[in-house]
Amino acid sequence: MFISKLSDALNRYDPYGIVRVNTFQTLYVVICVFLVNFIFGPPYINQLLPIFLIGLIAAGSSPSYVRRQQVVLTFTSLAVIWYICVNLVVNHNLATVIMNGFLLSLLYWAGKKVPLFAAIALVCYLSGIIIPPLKVSGNFYAYYNLIVMCIIYLVVIIAFMNLFPKVYYNRIWVRAFYLCLNELALIQRSLARGETNFANSKHLIGIYRITSGLTQKEFTYGARKVNISLLRIYSYMTTLRTQLLSINPHALFQSADICENLCRKITSGEKIQANALLIPDLPDGIKFSLQQLISAWNKICSKV
Repeated sequence: MFISKLSDALNRYDPYGIVRVNTFQTLYVVICVFLVNFIFGPPYINQLLPIFLIGLIAAGSSPSYVRRQQVVLTFTSLAVIWYICVNLVVNHNLATVIMNGFLLSLLYWAGKKVPLFAAIALVCYLSGIIIPPLKVSGNFYAYYNLIVMCIIYLVVIIAFMNLFPKVYYNRIWVRAFYLCLNELALIQRSLARGETNFANSKHLIGIYRITSGLTQKEFTYGARKVNISLLRIYSYMTTLRTQLLSINPHALFQSADICENLCRKITSGEKIQANALLIPDLPDGIKFSLQQLISAWNKICSKV
């Protein structure tokens, strides 16, 4: 009973599993890094570990396997550069304040065009306060060793992140696709029964945001084709809801059955046969959108 309530609460808070997958990967990487540290005991670990943790946490909202690694790399590199700049002098004076203020202003200015840089500015500022100082200010070799250790640890972290099963991140998009399609099936059944007072699709926005976070190295093209097809179907349902077109209950029930069949195929990762749309009562608008949707799914189902 408790497990069921916990699962329902997690599904309400994190319907697509983004937070859970990222948390699982973060814990996995942290454990691996601690094991490496336990075996080798490298220097500057007290300074580097908070920086890497900040980078992993900063990428906590990314649904992309590749984008998450890029965010960790970007945040970590800039945080190390900022940390070195903060510790360049022994005694912090007016010149230090001016230099750090200039760097922060530069990052915030870049954040107007790329919001990521505004977040980086805040994280860098916090890292300068939280991370223990080097206590070797002005020592070139200390900074050199810190940068070398940072590069080594970055290679280790990215390697461990690549060893994490990519299928978990693919299933985030699949989960969003499933929920969106299942919601459209419910909308079609409601329209077929003559009900027009139902909530708008919330998962359509969710799958759009997840797809926009994917990179070119992933299944972006197929995912965008799926988004377009889902939007067309939902637009057609909106037209029926506003009674601009006549409603054919039998055709809507058939379309809902096809969507539910596709949901089952999505769960098992299987393709859908082309004869699934050989239904004469389906309107051309819905039939074309479903054809495009099934075609796009058949092309990317093996990748996810």
